[in-house]
Amino acid sequence: MMTDPYLSIIVPCYRSSDWLADLSEQIKNVMQAQGWSYELILVNDCSPDGTWKTIQSIASTVPSVCGINLAFNTGQFRATFCGLQQAAGQIIVTMDDDLQQPPEEIPALVNALEASPECDAVFARYRGKKHGLLRNLGSTVMNTLFRLSYGKPKEIRSTTFRALRPALVKSICQYSTVNPNINPLIFQTTQRLRSVDVRHEDRQRGRSGYGLIKLFRLMTDNVLSVSTLPLKLVTSIGVLAALGRVLLALYYLI
Repeated sequence: MMTDPYLSIIVPCYRSSDWLADLSEQIKNVMQAQGWSYELILVNDCSPDGTWKTIQSIASTVPSVCGINLAFNTGQFRATFCGLQQAAGQIIVTMDDDLQQPPEEIPALVNALEASPECDAVFARYRGKKHGLLRNLGSTVMNTLFRLSYGKPKEIRSTTFRALRPALVKSICQYSTVNPNINPLIFQTTQRLRSVDVRHEDRQRGRSGYGLIKLFRLMTDNVLSVSTLPLKLVTSIGVLAALGRVLLALYYLI
């Protein structure tokens, strides 16, 4: 692995053995075109196919690539969190393994962050989003919940394609939580955010792992993991119930 790279690129991997080499090659070409040193951290989330063997093969031929092999399936966000804990770059980029987030758009995120020294993170905002109806609906609900729970700026879209400063990564890695969902931790930590428009590609291979049940579980985890909104709601309900009992008692006394 390269020491002191300019970029750390973290990709959680699951059932992606057939196209990981293509993704790695595209990232390498973009980095060479920009003249950027980089490390590509591929986190195998205990995938049952040949993903780990593919990662090992790539890492054996590309010095900038390293692999992390998780002992059990943790989910996309925990796998990403694991990669964040190992990142050494001056800027950290996270992205998916499905090629819907084009590596050619990485410079747009990085340049936007470099041009905004007051910002801690830059999120991708997709032009012509290619997800299915269910995934898009879940994304809309999630963004609304993030605004209510964490005060997320309305213009910021909550995506997994992002560029982060090391200080922010260090801060969110210090959170001790069972479900380290990255975006809620970011919104809880900072409001110094911006977004930039990027391309979003059709899914060419594989299929999304986000069904209705998984999306619902993800939404509840994102709100309950670090938000104080549920506590505030319970407190408000308790206060209203107590007030109702007091008013009822006064009614009978009078």
